[in-house]
Amino acid sequence: MKTKFVKSGVLTLALGAGLTAAAQAQPPAEVYLNGKPLQTSMAPLNQNGRLLVPLRDIFEALGARVDFSDLTQTIAAQRGNTTVKMALGSREAEVNSQHVLLDVPATAYYGHTMVPLRFVSEAMGAHVDYNGGNNVVSIDSGGVIAGNPGHHWRDRGDGGSQVGGYHQISIPANTVVPVIMDQTLSSRDAYVGQTFTSSVQSARPGDSEFPSGTKLEGTVTEVSRMDGNSPGILDVAFETAIFPDGTRVPLHGSLITLDANNVANRSGRVVAKSAKRPNDTLKIVGIGAGAGFVLGKVLKKNGAVPTILGALGGLLYDKTQNNRVRTSDAVIPANTRIGVRLDSPVRYTDTSNYYEQRSGYIHM
Repeated sequence: MKTKFVKSGVLTLALGAGLTAAAQAQPPAEVYLNGKPLQTSMAPLNQNGRLLVPLRDIFEALGARVDFSDLTQTIAAQRGNTTVKMALGSREAEVNSQHVLLDVPATAYYGHTMVPLRFVSEAMGAHVDYNGGNNVVSIDSGGVIAGNPGHHWRDRGDGGSQVGGYHQISIPANTVVPVIMDQTLSSRDAYVGQTFTSSVQSARPGDSEFPSGTKLEGTVTEVSRMDGNSPGILDVAFETAIFPDGTRVPLHGSLITLDANNVANRSGRVVAKSAKRPNDTLKIVGIGAGAGFVLGKVLKKNGAVPTILGALGGLLYDKTQNNRVRTSDAVIPANTRIGVRLDSPVRYTDTSNYYEQRSGYIHM
């Protein structure tokens, strides 16, 4: 046991000496997680242009449980349904049992186990940007990145990445994805936790953020049935993009109307005209005599009776003001065209040449 400890120490010092020269060639970048400096037990290291940070600092900051085996010199981390495995000195890693080739391996350095920052962050579902001018790395754990296990993760240095020759398509927050509802939802019989799907609307290859045939899966998060003069209310959240090949990419999306008051087409991309505020949530409400459905913002509640401002403007329901607006259950019929507003960035790996098709509509 003593001999093993001595060998491990010699290995650590040797690797440490090699990394010191590489680190001196370029000052370490500042790292921010969700807008705040990432607290690390030692400064990040640059190795061949790649940033390494202490093992537990990054995994635990991203909400993952991590274990390191002294016996096998291996790392195993888990967050939700994602499992990552690495070994010291090896460029081979695993993400959910799929092999990934790293640019730089996990490395021992003066008593610390250092891991590649971008790989770990993206494998854990975070979004990583690098500002070369300020030498700052920004990690957004609310953004989601889908890698392509089995291929080579390579940093481009501009905040994007390329995997095994495949492009990664980035979609910024506040982008709106037009979809068609696949089934009817009604506050009369819907329930919290119910899942549903909508189909990405695409008339020509490349004219949407996702390939034709992609489904956006959502979940019902709130149900209030019609009660007397109180309208029915439905709230939903979009959580997953399901590609035609079955690949699933997590996302955070909410409802938005596709009228000119709320969205605009800017250089081939549909975007919300204004940034979303924390409590700016639109819900499906059963008010008005018109066909289809109404999206409204619940402004306040007076007992069980909400005050609702229609998203299309001018429509206000307030029981305390004795409004004589017809109320009903909240319904969003099948085949309704709606917008899904991406509330955080999404990045996915393109394996079907969609990158080239999308480039015909928007600068990638």
